[in-house]
Amino acid sequence: MINLKEFEIRFQYFKRFDYQSYPYCFGEFWKSKLRTENDSKHILDGEHFEETFTRLGQTLKIWQWHRPNSFAELVGRLKDSLQIIREAYSQIRKYSLLEFNEVPNEPLELIWHELGWVKTFEKNAGGYYLAMATTKPLMFLWGQTLAFDSVVRKRMPRFHVSGITNNYWTLEKWKKVMIRFQDSLKQQPETVDLFKKISSKEYGTDSIVPYGQFIDLYYWTRY
Repeated sequence: MINLKEFEIRFQYFKRFDYQSYPYCFGEFWKSKLRTENDSKHILDGEHFEETFTRLGQTLKIWQWHRPNSFAELVGRLKDSLQIIREAYSQIRKYSLLEFNEVPNEPLELIWHELGWVKTFEKNAGGYYLAMATTKPLMFLWGQTLAFDSVVRKRMPRFHVSGITNNYWTLEKWKKVMIRFQDSLKQQPETVDLFKKISSKEYGTDSIVPYGQFIDLYYWTRY
């Protein structure tokens, strides 16, 4: 369960930390996404892809997403994979974490494999990839998944799912954990209301709320 007062404290702490890398931070990326997207346009379409890739790449580099590799080793494959998932991203972008069980599996599977192989250098049928390396770019793009780095995996609920703290996850494990977070959030309407309130205040709208990123910062942040 998320403690609401504690979340508000952690959000403000995270915000100060995040904006130390301005303009390459989650807050500015999310604002850019909201300015760009509507029914016909999105951040990975042909018109906006290069700007999004530059912004995302610089942000991931600052957050050292590439470790232990150099960013230069991965940036080409990251760009290729983002180009491949354009249409898949367009299919999932209007679903929030609250509707995760309704997201079509085909685009999710494509996105998981394309982002997953960037750091493992090869794809595998089971979708067995480094969890954070796969989910962190998607957290920025979509906002509905946690980034699931080692700190978050250690502190988050176990949900009776084995291997939560492991570095490598399968596609099915990620989906199972996401469903657990969806169900937990639905059981906490007051948390949903707070997330919407903060989204409106910080980003000017609650039509797209970064539920996954909010939950991620709650478990990641200590002050």
